Amino acid sequence: ILICSRTHSQLSQFVGEINKSPFGKDTRAVSLASRQNYCVNPTVSKLKNVALINERCLDMQNKSKKNTKTDSEGKILKRQKGSSCQCPFNKQQNIEELREVSLLAIQDVEDLVTQAKQLNACPYYASRKAAEDAQIVLIPYNTLLHKSTREASGIKLKNNVVIIDEAHNLLEALAQMYSTEINCIQLEEAQQRLRVYKQKYSTRFSAQNLLSINQLLFIISKLINVLNKNIDTKTDEVKSEIYTVESFVLTAEIDNYNMFRLIKFCRDTRIAQKIHAFSNKFPQDIQISDKKPEKPKLTGIQQFLSSIENKKYTNTPHQDENNETKLPLIFGNPFLSFISFMEALTYSYEDGRIIVHKNQDKKQTKLQFLLLNPAEQFKDIVKEARAVIVAGGTMKPISEFRERLFVGAGAESDRIVEFACDHIIPAQNILPLAITKGLNQENLLFNFENRFTMGSSLKHILQEVSKLVKGGIVVFFPSYKYEAWVWQQLQGIKFGRPVFREPQDSASVDSVLDSYASAIRKPNSIGAMLFSVVGKFYLI
Repeated sequence: ILICSRTHSQLSQFVGEINKSPFGKDTRAVSLASRQNYCVNPTVSKLKNVALINERCLDMQNKSKKNTKTDSEGKILKRQKGSSCQCPFNKQQNIEELREVSLLAIQDVEDLVTQAKQLNACPYYASRKAAEDAQIVLIPYNTLLHKSTREASGIKLKNNVVIIDEAHNLLEALAQMYSTEINCIQLEEAQQRLRVYKQKYSTRFSAQNLLSINQLLFIISKLINVLNKNIDTKTDEVKSEIYTVESFVLTAEIDNYNMFRLIKFCRDTRIAQKIHAFSNKFPQDIQISDKKPEKPKLTGIQQFLSSIENKKYTNTPHQDENNETKLPLIFGNPFLSFISFMEALTYSYEDGRIIVHKNQDKKQTKLQFLLLNPAEQFKDIVKEARAVIVAGGTMKPISEFRERLFVGAGAESDRIVEFACDHIIPAQNILPLAITKGLNQENLLFNFENRFTMGSSLKHILQEVSKLVKGGIVVFFPSYKYEAWVWQQLQGIKFGRPVFREPQDSASVDSVLDSYASAIRKPNSIGAMLFSVVGKFYLI
């Protein structure tokens, strides 16, 4: 049984419920999570960003100890030093022991991390090994729904039961997961890294690999040409053009290349990781310059005439002809973004659209792929799984799931069964009220135009609510930007209770929620207040 939910806190609740049930003692259940959640190596986990953690972990695995070479008589031919960059938790014996421990008792992510630290083993790889023998596997959304992530995690769908909790926004999650974008700076950085990497190791590549690298360089250059073509330098406005995948491939002149083969080449050779490691090792070689073309050398009389002409412009600041325009450093691995965009070009032509955004600012000049038909990416799950259960509290209209998700993914109508139960919250416990006026009888209008004039009214309302309501108070905002603005307006205001803010970093969500709940449960506590953004906390 594959149980899928949005957050690890929800999956931890599943673990608790399984332990309470009669099946808790005899059930083998394992929780899968990302390296960001499972990494116990402090030198890696401190990086915070999941992409950097993944790359650092893989780099440390590649730097394995090398044995000293000897001849047939045992004489030392070449003495090689062991790497000091190995991960001390990547020991197969310890990982195997942790795998067995995880199958003996049902544990959530936090429990397995605690066990891993005691056994000096990696919980990320131990959990993946344990999943092969588990009866229940608990996984986050992206691990199940994203095909390449699912395959990399070793998740088997054939004849298994898939349960997707909090499925009311499943269509939007699929669309967001398979949509991708890459800006001009990332493309130029990926091009330069690949070009220098090719020059450095050109003699080591096979003819086939060299051909693939040249084709990748050609495709990147064509994508850059699309972005740089017909940019209006007279305005700061971003201009957008919409293409089907088919028309974009023709416009970019890359229709005669086999994207499937090139993507397979990138995956098999792990070229993105190799280029990233190379760039970190030789950063001085990775420079993107925008040098002006050299001027032809002048004769003596030409130099004299030129000096007279230049005196007319003595007030013009001098510019170095060899001035190098350095682009900002790229966070993460831009080549991975390029591979993701190439994958988008392999989707069915009807499933998505490509938007080309053009502007003088290279950060805003980008290629964006939007998935329009999520059912296509859900097809494998519907086809291979024995049963698929989508559950949630606000699933209506059901027709959207029936037609767009299941029927659209190829499911037969007689396989689809609907079930609904009553609310578990009594009606007398619900009191919806709408406040239309503030304390000074001013109209409360939080639309886009007036939202920054409502700070004083909102402040007074929150103060009054804090006096009347004991326990928890959650304040939902439409965006992080507006939440930050309100937070600034409330500086110095005392609510008589601690105020927590939802972090933008998903990895910190659970800890903030736990702190919020603990503050409410404290003896003699009046409660706590939580500032949240609609779309994440209301699901927990």
